[in-house]
Parts: sequence; structure tokens; C-alpha cells
Amino acid sequence: MKNLYLLFVGIFLTSCASVGAVIDGGKKLGTSVVDVTVSTAGNVTSSALKDVSGVVSTVADATSNVVDVVVENVDKQTDELEDKEEK
Repeated sequence: MKNLYLLFVGIFLTSCASVGAVIDGGKKLGTSVVDVTVSTAGNVTSSALKDVSGVVSTVADATSNVVDVVVENVDKQTDELEDKEEK
């Protein structure tokens, strides 16, 4: 009976160690997956924001140039329509 008791204790201790190893491995796997996912999402978001800001900046520059050209042309045309004072 004593031998049977030692056998059960040995099996119990072995299975506890195995369960502990599985739990530790699961925690490491879970934290690694979360860490990589968050890191990747952050990098993608940062890159997307940089791209969007680059596009917005380019559109703003182009629009500014178009507005300047329109203002110049309107100014020239209104100058042509105004009565010129004789000197």
C-alpha cells in the first residue's frame, strides 16, 4: 500500500509540473501574440497617418498654388476692365 501511495504522489507531482509548464508556456505565447499584434497595429497606424498627412500636405500645397494662380488671373482681368487714368 505504501508503494501505491508513493506511485500516486509521483504521478500527481509529475502532472502538476506538466500543468505548470503548459500554463507558463500559454502565458508566454499569449503575451507574445498580444505584444506583436499591438506593435504591428501601432506601426501600421503610424505609417498610415504619415501617408495621410503627406497626401493632405501635398493637396494643401497644390490647392494653395491653384488659389494663387486664380487670384493673379482675376486681378489681371479686373485690371483690364478698369478704366485707365490718363496721365
